[in-house]
Amino acid sequence: MSESEPLDLTPTPPTARGTSRRKTVAIAGILVLAIGVLLGQGMLSSLNYYMTVDEVYHDRASVGVREVRLEGVVQEGSVVRTSKGANFVIEGVSGRTVTVRAVGEPPQLFRATIPVVVIGSFSSSSNYVFSATQIMVKHSAEYKAQHPDRVTASDGSVR
Repeated sequence: MSESEPLDLTPTPPTARGTSRRKTVAIAGILVLAIGVLLGQGMLSSLNYYMTVDEVYHDRASVGVREVRLEGVVQEGSVVRTSKGANFVIEGVSGRTVTVRAVGEPPQLFRATIPVVVIGSFSSSSNYVFSATQIMVKHSAEYKAQHPDRVTASDGSVR
């Protein structure tokens, strides 16, 4: 630009830069929202709740024969090992019971008087015989550290 040329001071319309920035922010917001919804649904579907024996007695009709997780305490003297797994009775807090017919090898820590969660279904929509495909036993990893002399297996090995 030389000194002889006049300076053009005519106002120019605003550029589309502001509109572009708003679109980018809106798209980023939609993506964050979509990812949040997908993660939330994934976490909720991965939660596996269980029903207690007492809850099953309270609402037996809605359980039907669909697969559920059922929690109770293994009743003393009820465990019978079979060629297919084990049969036993689990008890709720109120004293109500469900007979369990489990297929497959029970966990090593499985025994009477412990809380278990069994996965399976009732054999009909009106009885209380539960066909289990899996038995889960709650245990603590701290037991061995606190009581090392009590964790000896029947074959003499320390676990």
